[in-house]
Amino acid sequence: MKLRFWIGTLLILALAACGQFTTPPVNISGYVVDMKAGEPVPGVTVTIVENGLTATTNDEGYYSIDTLRGRYTLTFTKDGYATSQVKGLLTLEEKTLYSTILRPVFDPNGTLEPPELNLEIPEWFEPGDEVTVKVSGQVADPEANGFQFLDVALGQQGGSSGYLNGFVRHERVFDFDGSEREITLSTTGYSDYVPVYAVAYDVNGNRTEVIGYIYRQPDDAAAAPAAPTGLVAQATTFGDVAVFGTLSIPGMTGSAIVEALKAQDVNRLAELAQAFEQAGGGAVTPQSSSLEKAITWVDLGWTYDPNADAPEAFEIFRKNGENGEFYRIGRIAADDALLDPDTGTYAFRDATPGAIPGVLLTYRVEAVNGKQRAASNEFSLTPLGPFYVEAVTPADNSTDVSVSPGYVISVQNSSTVNFLMAIVLDRVQVDGFNIEYISPVFAVPGADGEFHPFADYGFSGIPHGLFETDAGYGLSGETLQPFHAYDWQPFAVTAHINDDGFMDAVSIGADFFGIWGPFGVQDGPVNTFITGNGGF
Repeated sequence: MKLRFWIGTLLILALAACGQFTTPPVNISGYVVDMKAGEPVPGVTVTIVENGLTATTNDEGYYSIDTLRGRYTLTFTKDGYATSQVKGLLTLEEKTLYSTILRPVFDPNGTLEPPELNLEIPEWFEPGDEVTVKVSGQVADPEANGFQFLDVALGQQGGSSGYLNGFVRHERVFDFDGSEREITLSTTGYSDYVPVYAVAYDVNGNRTEVIGYIYRQPDDAAAAPAAPTGLVAQATTFGDVAVFGTLSIPGMTGSAIVEALKAQDVNRLAELAQAFEQAGGGAVTPQSSSLEKAITWVDLGWTYDPNADAPEAFEIFRKNGENGEFYRIGRIAADDALLDPDTGTYAFRDATPGAIPGVLLTYRVEAVNGKQRAASNEFSLTPLGPFYVEAVTPADNSTDVSVSPGYVISVQNSSTVNFLMAIVLDRVQVDGFNIEYISPVFAVPGADGEFHPFADYGFSGIPHGLFETDAGYGLSGETLQPFHAYDWQPFAVTAHINDDGFMDAVSIGADFFGIWGPFGVQDGPVNTFITGNGGF
């Protein structure tokens, strides 16, 4: 039966490749984002090579092309960017979602021709088998332009900037030179048609992704799963820094950051930064002088009856906007998604293109056993835009400042509630910049114009006083030394609280010094000041 099915599948693929399907038409759509920050890239020309059909991405980076069933190569081009292409995209379903990224071109005079990539895969696999694939390739102009890296993922795209995700099963090869490499991946949790993604970048930023498909007959006798329950989600927006490594650490959520701030727990923030570095994120250096870009991801959590047998896998679906359609954005083996077996708590991180600040996102999760499915509740949220923050007073290069200054912070794009800190560093310590003082965190009125009692968000009392000025929000701090030089900066987070009292969106605002590694999202300016003799 398996052989007969596979022969039929090969016939379908052959007809598709020859363009023999004439009805019904199909649609290919998706999002194109900037590799640095996952922001939409408008004005990208998307071309189906086999038939010349084209589309252009809109302001949300979205494109849509109607075509016939087939297996296609698509190219993505825009002035100032390297070329991306995908080969082997199969459109057997009525709607096919394919999203990609564009890198700014490294050398404008270099080649814009993407690499050639060859992918050899087995025809099918049995449950629990490991799959070994072979990848080889070559670059255009090898004298001046080599490979940068290769990544192979199973089930969904993974491994390239904008797709780093702790739940994607993938292997990355940094010393890929085009010669044949074997990559082995586990197939646990996957069945039916399973895509294998091989993607390679060259030094100039050109990108080629090749998709192959393997097949495993779903278990027709599988028991129907229970429905996942209690689905919630939280969006995190991070600005203008190479923070993609954080996307591979499930524990590094907006909630984790806010809880550390609420507890005034600098050690916990440092632990999160250390986890980032240990996961391969390395040291993070702010990239520019303004929040010009932002990356957004969404953490999902749900429960599944811990007394019941876990399903084979979970599939995650997302809808963009009020009138959008649900698309499957990921599949994850139940064991890979499990956080706590005692409570049956599961998680998934959506770091795929289309998670756009200001755009309503709706999620659902389906438990899958063979061909049996059961859906969760739906959960909607709107990711926040970048949180713009500036240190106002004491002003930069000010002198004769009070030894008990008030730190005034200007904010833009605040949401329901803000969490702010003033960080003061002593400039004259012999062993470098040492943190002299970190003000207590405090919450201030948000965009709704109402003051929110600290107790509502886990605070007790009003630490060190809160005041408002025409320039922004301020707080008073501890007494500093007279005739002393200091630097100070704000650390800021804004969060949205939904009607159920749940924190569903967070935007990280500023850590000019990059004290906490991945939280260094804005590069200055930092205000330097000198205190006076203790008076005003």
